[in-house]
Amino acid sequence: MLDRFPVTAVLPAHDLGRARRFYTEVLGLQATADPEDELQSFRAGDGTLVALAEAPADRVPVAYPVASFAVRGIDELVAGLKERGAGFVPLSSGGAYAGGDEGRDPDVANFGPVKAAFLRDSEGNVLALNQVSRAKVS
Repeated sequence: MLDRFPVTAVLPAHDLGRARRFYTEVLGLQATADPEDELQSFRAGDGTLVALAEAPADRVPVAYPVASFAVRGIDELVAGLKERGAGFVPLSSGGAYAGGDEGRDPDVANFGPVKAAFLRDSEGNVLALNQVSRAKVS
């Protein structure tokens, strides 16, 4: 029933101005709302959106990803995002971030068919980058 409608993740933010700068300057997304709007939204790939709304001061970010980007070229993306100031969740922290092969990039886990990296936005929300490899056809 909802399969014909786009979906937008709405994430909490303590400081919408700071979040706007992070999503545009660090992640490179295009803002689709005016800076003074109560809901900040940003265009991602294929017409999808990420939105941020003001959160209560006592809100504590959850430890798992609240949005995921399906990406290609994850290693280059991670390097570029680090250059822009993005902070990645250490894979050694365990839980959902553990796994993959040893000797890997400390910020990119290789789970076989999926390579993943996890970063925190300016508001403490965890965002996932997932690169799914194509299955080989015999």
